[in-house]
Amino acid sequence: MEVEVRTADIFSSLFWMAISLGICLGGHDLGLGSLTNPGGGFMFFWVGVIMAGLSGIVLIQAAREKAVRGDMKALWAGTSFKKIIAVMAALFTYTYLLNPLGFILATTLLMIFLFKAVEPQRWSMAILGAVVSTLAAYGVFRLWLQCQLPLGLLGG
Repeated sequence: MEVEVRTADIFSSLFWMAISLGICLGGHDLGLGSLTNPGGGFMFFWVGVIMAGLSGIVLIQAAREKAVRGDMKALWAGTSFKKIIAVMAALFTYTYLLNPLGFILATTLLMIFLFKAVEPQRWSMAILGAVVSTLAAYGVFRLWLQCQLPLGLLGG
């Protein structure tokens, strides 16, 4: 089956723009708060804004491009469905283990898995990357934004 690439990009960007608008409205309804005292919808709202911006970039690029016909099979060429399923399973497991293990331990384990499973890295790089990214996230959310994060095993 052939599809016009430009048309597919336009429709997909409009779809994601609509989703991002819903996320922004949901975040706004939850309450934005302020930068120093974020409300429940603060993160959702800004994620929606970023999604809308990225969708807008794709939309503008698609509108400027000349129409090209392509095969749908080429769209999925090289896609590793095993990796997609593994990442989805890891994210579901992460949400299940987040409270019992706590943010730091659960996130570190998730990041090690992602560094090893998605684009395999050496163990030293996977562990270092996991620890650095977890501590960076902890610094942003717990220390800077003062969000409550699950303590799990580390909390007693």
